[in-house]
Amino acid sequence: MRHRVLGLEAVLADGSVYSDLTRVVKNSAGYDLKHLFIGAEGTLGIVTRVVVKLDPLPRATATVLFGLPSVEAALQTIRMALESDVGHLRAAEAMWNSCFSQAAAAHEWSEPGVALDQPIYLLLSLGGAREDALREDFERIFSETMECFPEATGIIAGSRRQENDLWRLREDTSVIYRAHPGAPSFDVSVPLSEIPAYLERILAGLAAIESDLAPYVFGHLADGNLHIVLNRRGPLPRQIADAVEGVLYHRIREIGGSFSAEHGVGSKRIHSLLATADPTKLAVMERVKRVLDDQSIMNPDKVLPCDAWFVRSAEPFVSNEARRLPPQNENDLTHD
Repeated sequence: MRHRVLGLEAVLADGSVYSDLTRVVKNSAGYDLKHLFIGAEGTLGIVTRVVVKLDPLPRATATVLFGLPSVEAALQTIRMALESDVGHLRAAEAMWNSCFSQAAAAHEWSEPGVALDQPIYLLLSLGGAREDALREDFERIFSETMECFPEATGIIAGSRRQENDLWRLREDTSVIYRAHPGAPSFDVSVPLSEIPAYLERILAGLAAIESDLAPYVFGHLADGNLHIVLNRRGPLPRQIADAVEGVLYHRIREIGGSFSAEHGVGSKRIHSLLATADPTKLAVMERVKRVLDDQSIMNPDKVLPCDAWFVRSAEPFVSNEARRLPPQNENDLTHD
């Protein structure tokens, strides 16, 4: 969505109106200030109008589900779909085995052509002008995938009902929370090349905290966006919660990722932002906040800490340990 916003209007803390309702994609006329407000969660101004770039709905769609042996296999299959001559890739959704098997069992779903013991499952959707052409192209992708990965399995949806059944497996994440009420959830972005190593590292790290601590993993794979939900009733004890974040966010900035892909920061994740962001970025964010809202009246105590807890020194920011916020109520640790 961030990259679909062409322009916006916002009311600032002093009552002035920032207006840049640009309706074109190409615009190099000075600073692109709209991105200050996107992701600021109302802390810099109240957005009152937005220009959003929309795409027309395709006349036809087609969906395929693959069971694949690895993340690398899933990424290669996505690349094949991106090369389609008859359609455009609308979605590439991955579900790791624990997540997929949980959904399949809850919905009593099974297909003869789909083995339920694959490490990762990939849902692809193509959009285009003709459904028959899209399915033919999926047959090509299916054939090429099987040649590269003989152990792969899958199914091309043959009807709208079957297509909806496949998407329900991905979209009904409530099955996880029914099994683990209030399960802690996390939302990270990881560069595609780093995903296999990242997952290997966090699985080992979580198991080191508690031997049976394991995540349900799913997400928008082509974007590198992983949703990680723990197999635990929430909230976690503070010590365990800190240890889990230490595993999931370790080196996340160094590898070019983000601890928050979609969920934002709010008040719950300020400590995560302070612990993972570049100190200079944090200093610039504070300066921008001071310039646009020096009285902290715009959505206070969100994204950046309030003055009472902001540790100041001769340096712009001090160590992560010194930046820690006071202990939060454990009830604040549940998922969004």
